[in-house]
Amino acid sequence: MEVLRTARLRLRWFATSDAPQILELLNDPGWIANIYDSEVRTEAQAVEWLKLRLMARYWHLGYGFWAVERLKDGQFLGLCGVIKRDGLDHPDIGYGLLTRHWGQGYAREAAAATFEYCRTVLGMRQVMGTTGPENLASAKVLLAIGLQDQGVHQTQAHEGLSRVFEWTDPRPADDMADLAALRLRWRDALTRPDRACTFSACVTPEVSARWATGREDFSESAYRALVRQYAGQAEDPDLQAVPTPLGWRFHLP
Repeated sequence: MEVLRTARLRLRWFATSDAPQILELLNDPGWIANIYDSEVRTEAQAVEWLKLRLMARYWHLGYGFWAVERLKDGQFLGLCGVIKRDGLDHPDIGYGLLTRHWGQGYAREAAAATFEYCRTVLGMRQVMGTTGPENLASAKVLLAIGLQDQGVHQTQAHEGLSRVFEWTDPRPADDMADLAALRLRWRDALTRPDRACTFSACVTPEVSARWATGREDFSESAYRALVRQYAGQAEDPDLQAVPTPLGWRFHLP
């Protein structure tokens, strides 16, 4: 499922067919040095890693880490996106590209588009980013797209120290505006095929967990089938919206 495009890139959902590409990425020296060693060494392990670490989040959150492809030839470059990690107060932008594609501005382009998507499509009011304290290249990317350096901290999401970056919407909180934006996102998710991927971002974590917990099939076709089940509620004025740590969400029966 395509999420967004830039001048040179396409960001889309991962699928189990991406196992060879993700296996290469997870064993790339740059990934291991700057992110971590997942100890994924076979395609079978890569499939399970894809399901649990990437694809399940689309169902739980309505967003996640997406495959980054070059538009001109479909070449797989790496991943980029936004997730909500345990141990961090707000969703954070992350990325990792194969070493051979470094130095061409792809990380900045993908991260900038992700940041814009967070604000304008997902309605996020606070976004974070973290890097290793010595990872100056990633720090430059986060600063360039508009996040502010908050210094080096020990977060609950990481074993070692991290340099933390953050952006907060300068506009005052407005519940009425946020609720109106939620209803618009809900309608778009149910009526626009290109926005179906945001469906889970419209509901409470309890509801999305009900859909995802114990599931084996995290495919795009299964997700779109779920969206179709709710199509008749696109304009339902009686849906109950409740505040959550991620903003206003619908709590569906």
